[in-house]
Amino acid sequence: MKLKFLGTAAAEGVPAVFCNCDNCKRARLLGGKDIRTRSQILIDADTLFDFPMDTYMHALMHGVDLSAVKHVLISHSHMDHCYPQEFIMRGGPFAHELTEKIVEVICNDKVREMFLADTAREIRPEVRENISVTRVRPFERLNRGDMTIIPLPAAHTANEECLVYYVERGGVGALLLNDTGVLDGDVYARLYDMGGRAKAVTFDCTYGVKRHGPGRHMGLLDDVDQAELLLKKGVIDSRTKLICTHLSHNNAHDYAAMQVEADPFGFTVAYDGMEITI
Repeated sequence: MKLKFLGTAAAEGVPAVFCNCDNCKRARLLGGKDIRTRSQILIDADTLFDFPMDTYMHALMHGVDLSAVKHVLISHSHMDHCYPQEFIMRGGPFAHELTEKIVEVICNDKVREMFLADTAREIRPEVRENISVTRVRPFERLNRGDMTIIPLPAAHTANEECLVYYVERGGVGALLLNDTGVLDGDVYARLYDMGGRAKAVTFDCTYGVKRHGPGRHMGLLDDVDQAELLLKKGVIDSRTKLICTHLSHNNAHDYAAMQVEADPFGFTVAYDGMEITI
């Protein structure tokens, strides 16, 4: 399984859209790995985790055939994770010779409602019929060909059943915790009972090196605590790749400094375009 990090920022991007703070000025000056777009992960070539407004740019920057994507896993309805209007153009006259005719969007109730409402005015019937929108609940196992998908409850927004995902292909699993606060050990225990064994985990690291504690996001020290809990529950082992992503411009550390902080804990700091094989 290959994971390609198309974007690694929180909602505002790095540098942030309208910001001129010292952190954003530094990111503009450094460029390279310090430029972060909204978080998105490509799994192999056929599955996307989240669909932010930066998706089109991701396809251009990283050579992604978006028409080859068969499954789109959406975590929640915030615009940096779900931008359904783009799907209006998944067919004529905007697109021809698609690699895959059908795409499935997998999501919670609120995203499904938003997806249908936000595309209703402009989408053509012949385009809509090739997009399926599947509503899922936490711990509802989905089998899609050689891929297993298990949505898990995220700790993010009080009025929405936000999701993170465990995906497995060919006996290799990845746990994607891109936009969530700390999770209870019972979540990981249940994932273990369902067969979840992760060779890689991506962690929300919105708060940089800080410990955030209970809430909507995490920092590096929260990620370390979660990794210890995952190890205790048997979902990961000592060889599992641990990756920080979803970083905010409010993080006072640039990429290099953040990696120095993460090294003692065995974490890798993701950057836009990074690819790993597990």
